[in-house]
Amino acid sequence: MKAVLLLSYASLQSIDDVPAFYTHLFHGKKPPPEMMKAAMSRFRSIGTADPLGSVTSRLAAALEQRLSLYLNEEVRVYQAAKHTSPFVEETTRQIVAEGATRLYTFPMSPLYSRTGTAAYHLRVRKKLASLDTEIPVDEIDHWHLYPAVVQALGRRLRTALQWISAANRPKTTVLFTAHSQPGLPSANMEFIAAFREMAAAVAAEACWNHWRLAYRSAGSPPQKWLGPDVLEAIRDIAATEGKAVVVCDLLSLIENVEVVFDCRIHSHNEASSYGLEFAATEFLNDAADYVNALVGCIAERMS
Repeated sequence: MKAVLLLSYASLQSIDDVPAFYTHLFHGKKPPPEMMKAAMSRFRSIGTADPLGSVTSRLAAALEQRLSLYLNEEVRVYQAAKHTSPFVEETTRQIVAEGATRLYTFPMSPLYSRTGTAAYHLRVRKKLASLDTEIPVDEIDHWHLYPAVVQALGRRLRTALQWISAANRPKTTVLFTAHSQPGLPSANMEFIAAFREMAAAVAAEACWNHWRLAYRSAGSPPQKWLGPDVLEAIRDIAATEGKAVVVCDLLSLIENVEVVFDCRIHSHNEASSYGLEFAATEFLNDAADYVNALVGCIAERMS
């Protein structure tokens, strides 16, 4: 039996999971009451269950069915998260107990990073070592240029650009965003290069030349983070006589509360305050073209 492990940041199933999630983020320390109140408010404000958890669950079910049919053999797809249950270690133990003969680990963010992709793979390897198992492991990463993924993102970027009024479209800047990474650019060269490669590929797919890179969700000083911040980039566009902004995130392809606020709500408010027209691309979530893309990407690595 082949097993695929989908790895994501979090998978909240209930609003009651939010306090434990934030406590885990703070390395076991309970956050201040005012921070916890704001977090609960953000999760409630989107009006749905946490999409990162619900969409990833649906993707796992769809991929299990499709990969088994595509490869004509048993494939089980599991999910695990960094900051919520089921944690990476829990699911890795389950995979071993259920008799997997080969494991494929698949971080759900396409851009390789030390704190994301590499950390997920390391946790799986450590847990397998503690279980004294010799299950072969294939780490699926560096899939940011997989053609079908680029095509799906390009399709959504074209849709967002078309939504901008014809009068403002010629002076529209696309801001490709990704979660900022801790450290100076010199410590994140691989991440930055992949980010730029993916942005260029998606822009070419959408036939759009006017674009920039920006970052979101940076932590607090004095820790250094990659920039410029997306809100800073929006202000710069307004200052240089731009007319519209389209934000397209390339790290979170599945909707989540953090990226909704950073790329839609806060970015929209900032653009509006400077008189810029605004649109954000839709997330890939569990749309048919994205499911097809993931089936192809994973099956290609499996074979």
